[in-house]
Amino acid sequence: MRVLIVDDNEDSLKSLALVLTDLGHEPVALTNAEDALAAVAKEYFPLIVTDIRMPGMDGLELLTKLRSQQNSLSSDVVLITGHGDRDTAIEALRKGAYDYLSKPLSAQELAAVVERCTEHQALLLENQSWRTQFHSRLEEATQSLRQHLSLAQERLRDTTGMTEVVAESPAMVKLLRECLIYHEDPEVPVLLEGETGTGKEVLARLIHYGKEGNEDPFVAINCSAIPAELFESELFGHEPGAYTGSARQGAKGKLELAGKGTVFLDEIAEMPLSMQPKLLRVLEERSYYRLGGSKEHPFRARVICAANRKLGQLVDSGAFRRDLYHRLKVGHMVIPPLRERPQDIDLLAMHFLLRQAARKKKRFREIHSTTREILLSYSWPGNVRELENAIERAVLTSDGETLLPGHVYFLFSEDQNRRRVTFEGAEQLADGAVSLHDIDKLILPDDGLDLEELNQAIIRKTLDKFGGNKSRAAKYLGLSRYALHRRVQK
Repeated sequence: MRVLIVDDNEDSLKSLALVLTDLGHEPVALTNAEDALAAVAKEYFPLIVTDIRMPGMDGLELLTKLRSQQNSLSSDVVLITGHGDRDTAIEALRKGAYDYLSKPLSAQELAAVVERCTEHQALLLENQSWRTQFHSRLEEATQSLRQHLSLAQERLRDTTGMTEVVAESPAMVKLLRECLIYHEDPEVPVLLEGETGTGKEVLARLIHYGKEGNEDPFVAINCSAIPAELFESELFGHEPGAYTGSARQGAKGKLELAGKGTVFLDEIAEMPLSMQPKLLRVLEERSYYRLGGSKEHPFRARVICAANRKLGQLVDSGAFRRDLYHRLKVGHMVIPPLRERPQDIDLLAMHFLLRQAARKKKRFREIHSTTREILLSYSWPGNVRELENAIERAVLTSDGETLLPGHVYFLFSEDQNRRRVTFEGAEQLADGAVSLHDIDKLILPDDGLDLEELNQAIIRKTLDKFGGNKSRAAKYLGLSRYALHRRVQK
């Protein structure tokens, strides 16, 4: 081990160097602290032994400067003290010295300190090695995930020009292009219609942010969550003392807070009828009054509305104003449910899988082919939101690199819109198997059973059980390999 020794007394320096050489180490002797700092800046010394009392820079100041140099942060520093330097030595320990030796020096004490420093440096090197290995393995483990995510983002950019929105179906790609068109003209109100969970707010944000982003606010308002008597104040704000219980200093409304950004009125169908003509006036006049105020405020934000019910039908029934409806639908987009765009299911599932795996520090990076079939065959009544929740649940409760059919077992009992065979204790599917030996556990649907669909499901699960090995699957089902091959082709 190379040891740096610093002492202005040349006789002491030679004695130290001789002892260290006898101990099998390689001493580097210097007579002042300034030269020692220069040497440490060029080379790493595991052990530095320095006298405290030296002309110019003393040992304590040298210790302080050594601890500030990157090359010496893990060096062990041992100070040599005289009889009257005990307090200084204690102060040095507080500042990071490894140990101190008292004059006159004992060869045995020096050897013991050097041996402890050697062991300490070996532990530091071992710890550094483990840290390096850990970070290397962590990088290897996440590299594949980064590659899959990068590929998914590339695919999204090619399809839609956006990485924040996942879509591949022609209908959704068309809507995404329309969003970018509406983004260019903030004065055009846009109405988004679609079932719950189809991603109306996602498209609203795309209209607001566009490709390059938008520094202006995006203010979302859930119309169903605001009491009718507070709606006007929430939207327009109010002046001091405008109504009982109002803030003394008044308050800004959401329209004012939006500035030149976007006001997103979610569930617009729930807006009270009494508020609808007031909103229409804002859209027509591009101005409004605070509740209880007489000053006209300009309105500069865009308006995007969303409804999970068809507003046209509400208009016909008198539950929504016709004039407001036509004003809102200058830009009109109807988002199809997920079941009508199966091309997006696979892409969305992979997108959610990689994102949840990264968030929850899991190893998932691909979806098994049979799992894909299950996801495609499910009706997704909750649309994209339900798919995201299902993938999150699967990632949270399972582990592995591949999302297997057993990881989404809960979908078998949740899809009430398809003819399926379900089993008591469906949690057994988490292990990738269902026992059919106990016929009492078999529950048949009341509205009929598609036997061919059941046979296909059993074959798929058997092949999955044996990793695609058709010979073993055929033996398990009591079929010839040729018969199984015919059924698979069918």
